[in-house]
Amino acid sequence: MSDGNKAAKFSVDTHLFRELGELLVGRESTALIELVKNAYDADATEVTVFGENIGDPKRGVIRISDNGVGMNPDTFQRGFLRVAARLKTDGDRKSERYQRRFTGAKGVGRLAAHKLARKIEIQSIPWAASGKTVVGVDGFIDWNKVEAAETLDEVGDDAIAASERPVRRGDRSGTTLTLTGLRQKWTDAQKGRFLLEVEGLQAPKTLVQPLSKNVVSAEGLFASPQVADAPTADPGFELKLEGDFEVGDNYWPAVLDTANWVLEIDVSAHGVRYVVIPTRSMVKETPQARAYNFSEKHSAAKEGPFFHARLLLREGSASGRRDERAWSNRVAGVRVYMEGFRVLPYGEDADDWLYLSRDYNARDRKLRFLVDSVAPGKLGEVEDEGLLGLSNKHFFGGVFLTVNRSGSLEMLVNREGFVPDAAYEFIVSTVRRGIDLLTRVRASTKAAATEAAAAARPTGGRPASGTSSSGGSTKAKAEGSIKRLSEQAAELKRLAEQAPEGLKQKLIAAADEVTHATEVSREVVPANTMVLVLASVGTQLAAFTHEVNRLLGLAADLENSIARLREEELPSKPKNRVSKVAGAAYELRRAIERQAAYLVDVVTPDARRRRSKQKVHDALNATWRLVATSAEHRGIAFKNDVADDLRTPPMFRAELMAIFTNLLTNAVKAAGTDGFIRAHADLSEEGELRVRLENTGEAVDPAEGERWFRAFESTTVQLDPVLGQGMGLGLGITRDLLAEVGATISFVRPRNGAATALEIVFSGGTR
Repeated sequence: MSDGNKAAKFSVDTHLFRELGELLVGRESTALIELVKNAYDADATEVTVFGENIGDPKRGVIRISDNGVGMNPDTFQRGFLRVAARLKTDGDRKSERYQRRFTGAKGVGRLAAHKLARKIEIQSIPWAASGKTVVGVDGFIDWNKVEAAETLDEVGDDAIAASERPVRRGDRSGTTLTLTGLRQKWTDAQKGRFLLEVEGLQAPKTLVQPLSKNVVSAEGLFASPQVADAPTADPGFELKLEGDFEVGDNYWPAVLDTANWVLEIDVSAHGVRYVVIPTRSMVKETPQARAYNFSEKHSAAKEGPFFHARLLLREGSASGRRDERAWSNRVAGVRVYMEGFRVLPYGEDADDWLYLSRDYNARDRKLRFLVDSVAPGKLGEVEDEGLLGLSNKHFFGGVFLTVNRSGSLEMLVNREGFVPDAAYEFIVSTVRRGIDLLTRVRASTKAAATEAAAAARPTGGRPASGTSSSGGSTKAKAEGSIKRLSEQAAELKRLAEQAPEGLKQKLIAAADEVTHATEVSREVVPANTMVLVLASVGTQLAAFTHEVNRLLGLAADLENSIARLREEELPSKPKNRVSKVAGAAYELRRAIERQAAYLVDVVTPDARRRRSKQKVHDALNATWRLVATSAEHRGIAFKNDVADDLRTPPMFRAELMAIFTNLLTNAVKAAGTDGFIRAHADLSEEGELRVRLENTGEAVDPAEGERWFRAFESTTVQLDPVLGQGMGLGLGITRDLLAEVGATISFVRPRNGAATALEIVFSGGTR
């Protein structure tokens, strides 16, 4: 350079290693996790973490050895010795051999060794195709000597060195890191914490392997959760802990044995699905427990994140030996895993990332994460259900993330936790919503069990045979009769044990009939209260019909007035606004017109004055007009293939309209976006009229179809201002209405692209 200027250049102080080590690696357990992740990124199928004398910094040794692809002198220099190396950021960020998605990207993993010890020795043999000559590497780093120099340019060969390592026949590829001069003396408490975190490096097999049918009572959302972004040819990764790191017995099978419920969550671009499954031991203890499926849309279906989660819930306290209870308490919590490795601190005792302990201590009576969700559509709110919420120690589970499916999720710079952005908040709310759904299922199950126990409980001072109580409501009288029927069935069975063989069988048969009648009555009685409410609403509808007709007249007058206003000379801007108002008035009149036509068909005297043979085609079209707007918004098409001359046996017009209203509103809610609903009918020579309604969307297995005819069972998962949210009475009421005219209804196998089909069979149909 001219004018006496000297050349300038950057220099790096060796103190940078200490600063980066403290900044980028939060604690010793995180440092060890980073070194194990490096082995995974190097395509190792097994890695061994060995510790000896770790309570003595001078004599302590930590050794991490793997059978991965290893390093040659060049990759050691460019990858291991270069801070923030770009080797993992180049290309598609996948490993050489098994195409694993890299867990690291910053190129600072080797600073984890600085966090743990003052000296590191490296022996590595690279992997190569058969017959190819390779050279390994022997190296070491003495961090004390590195930091003794002021800048990196001044670091000598006695601080960092690497030499070629000859490879002999039979040598296997892999890398061994030996750490000496430990920076910390490990007390028993520190060692316990360290071992717990190391033990949790990977998700336990109990959570990632298929659950045995001996454990769960129903199918889950997946056989095994997707833990890592790796092809099926990947043989997997096993972590072995030896020496001072050996953890002893594995009590995870005991955790599975004591679990009461399983929650699985599947988040994809298609939506968020939840399943709550009771374990077989839970079903044995509480027969009312059963599986529930829930679903809702993904709020960021294009960006993600997408993931799987599996949680086990133990309702009671830990049991077993003292060591088993202590171990169970240590591993409790909902942990998070990225590419199969745990992300701290989620799931630790002091970490309440899902707000479980907060809500448990607050004793909220509501489940706040269900307030803004449509997912609980199948199961209504239970009084004081929030009081059944449990703290972290009752959950054992994992949320499994992969790099390519995690959306905008970013790890914090110290590798402990995620940046709290929208993706992270979505994961929190989704997992917690699943837990709240589980709590609601538990509350519903408990309520059902309490009702069953109360119904079966003997009552004192029951009336003598042939007498009845004149006081109380119809429902109370019915419940009293049901209890007495249960007692009499039990009494019949006791008498049968002492009766002669011929009489014994008759008594048992009679007891079975009484028991069956009791079960049927129990299903009918809870629905009675809601039926009374609906009946009272129905009486008001007659008066409401007159109001709707009056509103229809007003809407027509309003539409005509706006039409006349549009014909006048107006400035451009006001005229555009008047046009918009005209469109709104037209839609208002159409909506009131549809409702008025429907109410005339259902609640007016003509609709229920006398039974007559009803045209199926016309009734379907009239009912469809009521739901057509909601269907159009969803892109759902309706095809009425019923011949216009087919008629039902004699029935009220109101009955047929009520039947088709229930079925078509259910079909619109279930058909999905851009789906279809199809109606078809045929008449046999014997006069059997079969009317079939089919729709796209979520399938209903005919083998399980009966459950949806029970009271308070609803398939609704979304709330619609026109269609409403089901109370779980529609199909049951439909079946009862059809029974009045000798008809039946059931789920059948769909045809020609449909997912679900219901078939009504009328006897005495005509043309």
